Amino acid sequence: MTILIAGASGFVGSALLDELRAHPFPDGKPRPVRALVRREFDAVRLRDRGVEAVTGDLATGRGLEAAMRGARTLVYLVHTLDAPGDVVANDLEAVQNALLAARAAGVKRIIYLGNVGASPEARGQHLVARWAVELAVRQGGLAWLVLRAPLIVGPGSILFEMMRRTIDRSPVVPLFRWRRTEVEPVALVDVVEALRLAIDDPEMAGRTYDLTGATRTTFGAMAHAWGRRGRRPRLYVPLPGWAERLEEQLAWSLARLPRRETRLLLETLRERQVADPSCRFPLGRRPLTLDAALEAVG
Repeated sequence: MTILIAGASGFVGSALLDELRAHPFPDGKPRPVRALVRREFDAVRLRDRGVEAVTGDLATGRGLEAAMRGARTLVYLVHTLDAPGDVVANDLEAVQNALLAARAAGVKRIIYLGNVGASPEARGQHLVARWAVELAVRQGGLAWLVLRAPLIVGPGSILFEMMRRTIDRSPVVPLFRWRRTEVEPVALVDVVEALRLAIDDPEMAGRTYDLTGATRTTFGAMAHAWGRRGRRPRLYVPLPGWAERLEEQLAWSLARLPRRETRLLLETLRERQVADPSCRFPLGRRPLTLDAALEAVG
């Protein structure tokens, strides 16, 4: 019955570990959770928190046999944005290695967190890669469930961190063409609650759900909303073009964020990220509004 979280050192994986530990089984017994991470440093840090952690590399298959042993559910939160080379090929290689090891170990189910804007026609390579991974998961020979989220509002989310750090640190905030793109941003707390509900319901399989927030807005309006929270005067300057290369430099020099990952994620802002009403995830309550999600960040 072990739950294996691949990508447990990321911001969603870390929050999911906390969510699962905060919600034990009804009899009070803790959930059997194992974390799969790439670096031994992250494994040591998680073990210090009382989490079983193993190191492995999805790109090469190293350590996956030990990681999958005894697991029943695989929660797949992995991307390869920080790896050199083609992101679509890298993501596909990683998920195929994971699926091969999972089938060999007798894993029954995979839950994948993708992006609501993912499609083969997307203009950003990360979204094409997210679509390719989703397709591989559906064809991977395991019971599967796909959750598709837009921009996630929470600490550690690179696009959210870029927005808030830029606004917090600069009196002038450039807003490029993405300012008009529609989005239904989702709170990190809603994402991890949905993942926990999916883990707990083995009958929730063979479906793709959109997991979005309660507010439909634009990326530009999101920036203004965070600026109002700081109550510091800011000059928002609308500019032409998408300017991913320029913003990559800003992300590094002003926000201190990794350049390649940020650029690939900035490309996702070209795509409308809103839910299909017919396949919204059954959260059991209304998801947080944008204002509530920003309030939860602090």
